[in-house]
Amino acid sequence: MNERFWAKTGRGEFTANGQPEYHPVICHLADTAAVARQIVQEYLSPAAIATLERGLGLAGEPLVKCCSFLAGCHDLGKVSPAFQFQVSEVGKALLGEHFYDLWTRLPDTKTPHGLVTAKTMPQFLCDIGLGNHLTQRKAHQLARRLAMIVGGHHGFFPSQADIDALDDGLCGTNPGSDWQHRRFSQTIFEQLQGFVDLTAADLPCHCDNAAAMILAGLTTVSDWVASNPDKKSGFPYANDTSFEDYTKELNVKAENALRAIGWTKITKDKPLDFTELFPKISTPRPLQNEAIALAPRLIPPCLILVEALMGEGKTETALYLADYLQHQTSAGGFYIGLPTQATSNAMWQRVKSFLSQRYSEETVNLTLSHAAAALKEEYQQTVCRLDQVYDEDSQNSAGRVGAGEWHTARKRSLLSPYGVGTVDQGLMGVVRSKHQFVRLFGLAGRTVILDEIHAYDLYTSTLLERLLEWLAVLGSPVIALSATLPTSTRHLLINAYARGCGQTDVELPQADYPRITTFSGGKVEVRSFAASKDVTRSLNLRWVSDGEWVTVLGDKLSEGGCAAVICSTVGRAQEIFERLQVEFAEDELGLFHGRFLFTNRERIENSCLKMFGKKSVQFFDFVKYLITSQTFPRSRAFITHLLDICARTRPYRYVLVATQVIEQSLDVDFDLMISDLAPIDLLLQRSGRLHRHIRDNRPVKLEVPTMWVVEPTINKEGKAQFADAGIIYNRHILLRSWLTLRNKNTVHLPAETDDLIESVYYLDAPIPHGLELSHQQDWESSLADYQAGETSKKIAQANAVKLPPALIENHPADFTRQGEEDDDNTIAKVTRLGEPTVTTIFLQQTANGLLLPGTNQAVDLEQSPNLATIRGLLEHSTRIGKRGLVQALMAQSNPTTWTSALLRYCRYVVLNTEGKTQVGKWELELDPLRGVVIEKVGR
Repeated sequence: MNERFWAKTGRGEFTANGQPEYHPVICHLADTAAVARQIVQEYLSPAAIATLERGLGLAGEPLVKCCSFLAGCHDLGKVSPAFQFQVSEVGKALLGEHFYDLWTRLPDTKTPHGLVTAKTMPQFLCDIGLGNHLTQRKAHQLARRLAMIVGGHHGFFPSQADIDALDDGLCGTNPGSDWQHRRFSQTIFEQLQGFVDLTAADLPCHCDNAAAMILAGLTTVSDWVASNPDKKSGFPYANDTSFEDYTKELNVKAENALRAIGWTKITKDKPLDFTELFPKISTPRPLQNEAIALAPRLIPPCLILVEALMGEGKTETALYLADYLQHQTSAGGFYIGLPTQATSNAMWQRVKSFLSQRYSEETVNLTLSHAAAALKEEYQQTVCRLDQVYDEDSQNSAGRVGAGEWHTARKRSLLSPYGVGTVDQGLMGVVRSKHQFVRLFGLAGRTVILDEIHAYDLYTSTLLERLLEWLAVLGSPVIALSATLPTSTRHLLINAYARGCGQTDVELPQADYPRITTFSGGKVEVRSFAASKDVTRSLNLRWVSDGEWVTVLGDKLSEGGCAAVICSTVGRAQEIFERLQVEFAEDELGLFHGRFLFTNRERIENSCLKMFGKKSVQFFDFVKYLITSQTFPRSRAFITHLLDICARTRPYRYVLVATQVIEQSLDVDFDLMISDLAPIDLLLQRSGRLHRHIRDNRPVKLEVPTMWVVEPTINKEGKAQFADAGIIYNRHILLRSWLTLRNKNTVHLPAETDDLIESVYYLDAPIPHGLELSHQQDWESSLADYQAGETSKKIAQANAVKLPPALIENHPADFTRQGEEDDDNTIAKVTRLGEPTVTTIFLQQTANGLLLPGTNQAVDLEQSPNLATIRGLLEHSTRIGKRGLVQALMAQSNPTTWTSALLRYCRYVVLNTEGKTQVGKWELELDPLRGVVIEKVGR
């Protein structure tokens, strides 16, 4: 065949002899096939391989060939007039004036090459023997399904209507055209078949949903890797090199390309004992002993649901089980999904330390996945070219935990073997969105740890159920962690995973809290375990009016101590902080909420962990250490250690005013807590930050853990008024939480945990006998509203965006929704319900020009920002969710130079020299102590 077809041409440049720089279609198809082969052979976990084997009906070398070949076919549609003349001068040079003239007479209609692949590939598959044992109709259905899967590699699976609407002339499939489609495309198809050494016996007999997701993800990822033209670590343009010569070392080139971007193989070795994994834990807790006994009985796919109080060691338990599943079963690596960016950041640090100790002689790829990961300085310091540190001959490669630079891109972060991030990153895999299959491919066969699963509303929980179902189908073990979980939710989660394993209506045996529920080998087992002494306690509960608690705070802290005041909203937290500035010195008072600029929020978060974390020390302990040390003053190491202790010294007296940002996963410990009313599970969660660690010398007035809760006011009709809490939380849940706790002075934990949770979340419970009439009426009306709005509406909204069930055969187009991106703005919008928000960048006009606030860094809005500048802009941003203000901000336009996708959905404001600006009816002030303060003008 004399005709030449390009797949890649870069900038469309020509060489000195007048020929274009290009990479032939057949070479790119072979590149992609070679990369796919390496991924399947060397990098997919045994669990993911088993899923492919079941889903395609193949095993061993035929499976490898099949996946390699199908992935390679993805760009077959580039052999079409529509694509070849996108860069008209290159197309003309390669194919000649005749075909160029024919193309100029064709309609100017968008013709994506993936669609052309989906249109032309089925017949070629049938011609080489696909579905020989099937009816002709079934064979053609399978061929179309496979073609749509690989043809959707740019993010959206095409529908049959999309394919039928294509213009035959632009596709090159018009029978009367000089464009000899059968000769051109089939020749390339057969060349690829020969390169892979594929026969009819290597073709699948079916393709279920799980295999479709893995195959689609494999195709897209292999295409991404194969599209790198780097001469040292990629696939440089072949130009007119013969295909035979080009492919001689292609498999080696593919191996080197994957190695260069940091693809690392999962280690399979003997699992370590619990105390070997965690040498600082000499005696495992009862929960951990239960996990040790459970591990040998686990058969992936399996679900382990741990319900235990804060401080029981759930994280260590999950990491132990994930490690066991990796080294003893078929799972590979893990991803930990958490509710928030703050909790993800804290967990990333813990996991980094764990992996450094676990794989002290290896280089490990660990990514952080959330919208602000690029702003976490400690994480960014680990981002590197992993191939530069895992050189086997390097003496500096041992024990390196870093993030492969390639894997830090937004759509690739779930492809690393180990990861920590928000649960939203995984949920996007089960939302009909662009490239959702890449996310599922990244999670296939890996253990997924879901922490704080009680933290989600019904909308997100509905998506979480569908994620569990798909993870089961993909062979991924799941470890779900919760402090408090209603029985109904536990039943839904277990049954969601069981559905993915082909079972329905699984019954849950009864067992007391705390407990571990497992679904493994098709069976459910629930086991209770003894709570450790550290978390078994009596929590004193006191109610206080909103006007009285300041007096209580002053009295209780008169002899020192650290207190947390948890508020329902940012605005209330800022008001409380201002109120307390009269009562406490500047170094005795702090504020932490989600409306600080990112750069300040990370600083505050780290400061909280140092002052109130597990490693923080009382001044008394510091002095005792100083006096008893035998190494002073000679040792430099001692001086260094002394400075470290100083940085972690627990304040004598301190009040931290905060929002919900401290109630989940942050390992902080307070002597006293005052909280706005919240749902009962969140109050229990907050109480886990009260006397969390064993400490000597707590102030005498604070020796008994006591939570003070701001009680609701009662209006003249006798109805409870929940103030700011009623803005954030559902009224019915708040009402029942208050009614459950209002007459309690002491809560015994964990003994009462189940009863407390069920008293609020068991919706069919009768109205308590003797309840005041006004509260009875409130109960009935708020329950009706909750069931209609909170339950039915939110579930319906989630059902509208989630993937179809995993085990019901669907058309590929049902899995993606055209027009939807999967950027951070979409993730926030689709995986969580709530008021709309906008990331707002703050700039300040000064005598020295436009600067980033608090810095000397100038900002030029007329120049396109580079990556470092973009990072600086985002570090000086925060998410704003005030209704009306968001719409006013979105109505503003960004500078035309802000073309980066990272800035696409951001907006910016310019502060005056006083740190203020006005947007519509709202005044925004950037206060160094209070963060972003929002006031309505003229209030």
